[in-house]
Amino acid sequence: MKKRVLIILFFLFLLIDLIAIACNREVVSYVAEPMLTILLAIYFLNNTKHVARLFRILMFAALFFSCIGDIFLLFEDKGEEFFIAGIGCFLFTHLAYIGFFLKIRYSNYPLPDCQWPFIFLTEAALLLFIFAMLPYLGEMRIPVIIYAIFISFTLLTSMHAFRLKEQVIGWFAVGGAILFILSDTLTAIDHFYHAVPAGNFLVTLTYGLAQWGLCTGGLKYLQIRQGYGTGSVGTN
Repeated sequence: MKKRVLIILFFLFLLIDLIAIACNREVVSYVAEPMLTILLAIYFLNNTKHVARLFRILMFAALFFSCIGDIFLLFEDKGEEFFIAGIGCFLFTHLAYIGFFLKIRYSNYPLPDCQWPFIFLTEAALLLFIFAMLPYLGEMRIPVIIYAIFISFTLLTSMHAFRLKEQVIGWFAVGGAILFILSDTLTAIDHFYHAVPAGNFLVTLTYGLAQWGLCTGGLKYLQIRQGYGTGSVGTN
């Protein structure tokens, strides 16, 4: 019951954050937004006490850097350096997520097949985004391109971590990765090109659901594997 309360609190804080944004109460977001990843981290760690340490470290790292990145981005209107610091933190977030889903993939036998059409589609969308945004990025061109590459790898590794036809819980993670890309795409358009109507609200909604999906997909996989008594997840 205590573990379920954490998820209820997560969605409560997400709702509070969205209401604060809609009502232009920024000070509330200063508390509510960082709480999202803090609650998910506590939830994940409480539910994976007997899971291999590396899984726990990688997920905690992803959520920790997300929390720090959220704090920096809350102050991006104070100066470009806060936006840059936020991007830097989220780059480490995606490195941790990539490591987490690769760890799942290589503990998940038989290994999931490579989805080549999905890989090509993802990278084609990445190139389209880069070329569309390139004229507006200015000095941020290289950091944004690097970040876009890494977030596309988060999607690809989540897609290839699971045998999705039988391990449907993997769709939580894949959906989370897609929502993360949508959230960051809206952020990039709003910051570099043109203000997006209700942009902050939409970014926060998609971002919150993205983090929940990534965390939930990974957690449910680990719980199922642990329930089957397979040593490949509980050891290493």
